[in-house]
Amino acid sequence: MKPENKKPVFRRKDVVVRSTADLFLPLACVFGCYVVLHGNSSPGGGFQGGVLVASAILLVYLGRGRDEARHAFRSSLLHSSETIAEILYVVIALVGIFTGLNFCVNFVFIGQEVETSVLMNDAVGYHVMAGITCLLIMMLGVLEPDDGEGQDDPTGKEGDAP
Repeated sequence: MKPENKKPVFRRKDVVVRSTADLFLPLACVFGCYVVLHGNSSPGGGFQGGVLVASAILLVYLGRGRDEARHAFRSSLLHSSETIAEILYVVIALVGIFTGLNFCVNFVFIGQEVETSVLMNDAVGYHVMAGITCLLIMMLGVLEPDDGEGQDDPTGKEGDAP
């Protein structure tokens, strides 16, 4: 007998994995936004916080499956908004030159709550979040679809009763 060349299929996890992913999804997003927003005055910043927020797609994938993760995150919208974040960063950096000062100069009054570095850090955080999320969507798109999408039965059999 010749063994069949079947690729292993990733089966959906049970309700515990789905519930745990749903529980940690808002926590990951809030913590990532916290790291981005406080990155100019504490360890961390735009890159680290952006990667933390981008991990949300992996939680959706683990808990809900590939198709629902691709439906929840639109890669075309994320790619377009990633470009907007890049443009925002450059515009903020060029304001100093337009006002006759240096590149990336703090054009907001010193002592104010919002400084130029905060705005640039936020732009970097969003750029990284959108870029990493697009990469993860492409990586998850390479995976083969689940035959057992939406099933909690690990055997993959549904409704065999007569």
